[in-house]
Amino acid sequence: MNFFKTIKADVGNFFKTVETDAGKFFAAFVKLFKKAPAATQVVQNFVDEAAPIINFAVGLTDPAIEPAVAEALTVVETGLAAVQASLTAANSGQSLLTNLQNFATTVPQLLGGIEVKNPQLKATVERIVTLVVNEAKVLIPAVEHWIGLGSPSTSTSGGTPTGTGA
Repeated sequence: MNFFKTIKADVGNFFKTVETDAGKFFAAFVKLFKKAPAATQVVQNFVDEAAPIINFAVGLTDPAIEPAVAEALTVVETGLAAVQASLTAANSGQSLLTNLQNFATTVPQLLGGIEVKNPQLKATVERIVTLVVNEAKVLIPAVEHWIGLGSPSTSTSGGTPTGTGA
């Protein structure tokens, strides 16, 4: 008989521990997401990480040999600077959203329209810029959510939700 009481006590303690652990997990989960970065911080991180990547791509090109590539990368840098400027001045967030959307749509169109003498250089620059543009596209739903145009799970832009809205 004593054996069954011990098993019953052990099982009861196990479920109390699981319940307590689940409660701790839930509390930690809520705490984590209450401290998630705002959309503006996520975009700032994107700009901080993208700028050196674009600068690297600029360093790969020689404007005298490949002027079209150099010009295209200058436009990419200008677009990134516009995102940064609108982020710094963003009060409503609409200018930030507009600049992100413009960056994500005009840069690929621009790269598709240039003629490059060195196909290997074009492929390298396209990969670098595509990486940066795809990251910008991922941020659009977070900014839309931040300014109240949608939720991270139902974006109007078709991008992947980040769950980092304000």
